[in-house]
Amino acid sequence: MIVAYATLAAWSGHLSPMARGPLLDGLLPPTYRWVSPPPDLASTNQKPAGGTFTLQVGPGGVLGQAMLTQDDQATVVLDDGAIAPHGGDREVRFQSSPLDPATLSPPGDGLVTFGNVYRLSATYEPSGTKVTSIRKPMDVILSYPATVNLRSASHSVFASRDGTSWAKRKGTDNHTMQQAEARVAGLGYVQVAGVPAPVPSSPAGTGGGSHTAKTILLVAAICLLLVGAGLVLRSRG
Repeated sequence: MIVAYATLAAWSGHLSPMARGPLLDGLLPPTYRWVSPPPDLASTNQKPAGGTFTLQVGPGGVLGQAMLTQDDQATVVLDDGAIAPHGGDREVRFQSSPLDPATLSPPGDGLVTFGNVYRLSATYEPSGTKVTSIRKPMDVILSYPATVNLRSASHSVFASRDGTSWAKRKGTDNHTMQQAEARVAGLGYVQVAGVPAPVPSSPAGTGGGSHTAKTILLVAAICLLLVGAGLVLRSRG
């Protein structure tokens, strides 16, 4: 159901900007899978999934298709004719590959990358000729992580032809499902980036867990006092 909703949301988005509602609103996001996880998450991290998809090519170009990686972290929707026909080739092999953002240039301007970078590439088959351009923008939906040390008030999809300079793409940001969506005009690299929010800190000399425990004990003590006072008053009545 989650995959179906994401696909329909992406597919309807290219028909009209008004059709784009919050993606997967009201559901809980899955645990994010990193190519290079933060040290405190390395022991539980699972390898992210890429995707290889076969698209049919007709006289007018590629037939439209929604392509989701197996872990649902990256979705690409191509419209009919987005990739032009090419000689006698009858298929396009489309790949979505997760990468460590540290292997590419950073987004710049005080921005940080949220999660993985994805390389989007395609070749005509059986010739193996590389697809160098697309005729219609593709809809890209990327999940992003949110941790104690990595948060932002706003997330956007950024695209790059070669991974050296990045351009922000206009789109939507769903905080509930931790997904950013945008229309991207070419193949290459995509990522989610944002301005990092300050890391929350605990009061000096105390840990966050210790402060919470003390608060719970104080509330429990007050409740016990109130219950005890009530019993005393009833016994006197």
